[in-house]
Amino acid sequence: MSIISSYSTKIRVAPRSARGLGSRLDPTWQILHEAVIAAAEQLGGEVRSEIFDYNGTPRVCDFAIITPDFPRGVGISVSPGGEVRFLYDAYGGYKRQAQRICDLVTQTYTTMAVARALRALRYEVEVEEQGQGAARRVMVR
Repeated sequence: MSIISSYSTKIRVAPRSARGLGSRLDPTWQILHEAVIAAAEQLGGEVRSEIFDYNGTPRVCDFAIITPDFPRGVGISVSPGGEVRFLYDAYGGYKRQAQRICDLVTQTYTTMAVARALRALRYEVEVEEQGQGAARRVMVR
C-alpha cells in the first residue's frame, strides 16, 4: 500500500507561532532553508513545496527535495512547536534513496548550525568535506 509516512528528526527550529514575517529571518529557519538547498544541489535535484505519493497525489510541505533518483521527493515539514519531520512515500523500493536525502539534509543542517554557532563565539571556522555517500565526512575546524 502506498502512503506518505512521517519521520521525526532531532532538528528543531523556531516555533511556527514566531513564523510570519520574522521567522524566515530566524537563524534556525535560514539554516534549514540553506541546508535543503545545499542537499538538493549536491544530489542534482531541486527544491519545491510539494511531494507526491506513489499514485501521484501531491502533498504540500514547507520544503521538498525532488531528485532524479527519487522523483516523488522528500518533504520537510515543521510542526507548530518547531519539530522538523521528513515526509515521503518509499513504496516500490525507494527507502534507500529517501533516507539518503534525509541523512544529507540532517548532516548539512548540523554542520551549518555548528559552524554558525562557533562563528558567533568569534571562532575562525573552516568546514571541509571529504568523500561522498556513506563515506562522506565533514570536518569543522
